[in-house]
Amino acid sequence: MSQDKQNQENQIEDKPIEGHEYDGIHELDNPLPGWWLTTFYLTIIFAAIYWVYYEFGSGPTSNEYLKADMESIQSLQAKVEGAKQEISEKSLLAMVKDEEALSAGKAEYIVKCAACHGAEGQGLIGPNITDDYWIHGDGSIAAILKVANEGVLDKGMPPWKGVIADDLLEKVSVYIYSIRGSNPAGAKPPQGEKIGEK
Repeated sequence: MSQDKQNQENQIEDKPIEGHEYDGIHELDNPLPGWWLTTFYLTIIFAAIYWVYYEFGSGPTSNEYLKADMESIQSLQAKVEGAKQEISEKSLLAMVKDEEALSAGKAEYIVKCAACHGAEGQGLIGPNITDDYWIHGDGSIAAILKVANEGVLDKGMPPWKGVIADDLLEKVSVYIYSIRGSNPAGAKPPQGEKIGEK
């Protein structure tokens, strides 16, 4: 037996041994490291404070967390929708001067919209869309597009989203915006709320 092995055995014999020895490995009664014990005791203290705070204190419940998260998401969605509408309105207004877009919008309007709103927007079953009185929306292109997309089912107007391609529906909305103030012959009397200048 080497000197090192004898020294190790002597050191082992000097310490208290509990249990058994397996394959030359002794089970010793050494204290746990200080950092480990500190972490262990801190987790116990944290768990106690956490339990008291959420069970008896003012800690929010999971429903309150959910409500706060939903409000945050809805607020963010409103901001995104507002920004999207602002960008959309600007880009749509630019199309008012585009003769090609107006021509494509008019052609689709004649096919899909004229049966209710008249070939010149004067109104038949549907309202007059050339005056300054609007039942739905404020007369902006974005509002027209929204009504065209979603429809007004209680008034008999179907939603056109998915029926007419998005870019073509934008052109139809721009065309409707462009004929406002055209005062066609035989126009229906005003309906809805008066809106501001175009």
